[in-house]
Amino acid sequence: MRVFIFFLFIIVGTLFLPDTFIYTFVKHFIPVSGGGEYAMDNFELTVLLVKALMCAVGAGVAITFLRTR
Repeated sequence: MRVFIFFLFIIVGTLFLPDTFIYTFVKHFIPVSGGGEYAMDNFELTVLLVKALMCAVGAGVAITFLRTR
C-alpha cells in the first residue's frame, strides 16, 4: 500500500508542480548541450527529471513521516 501511495505522490507532484522555478533552476545551474531542437529536448527532459527527483524525495519524506506516526 505504501508503494502505491509513494508512486501516487510522485505522479501527482510531477503533474501539478509548477515548472517556472524548475526552468530557472535548470537554466542557471545545469548545463544543457546541443543545438536547436536537440537542446530543447535535452532541456525538457532535464526539467522532467528534476521534477521527478523532487517529487520522489518529497514522497519519501511524506511516507517516512506517515510511517513513524
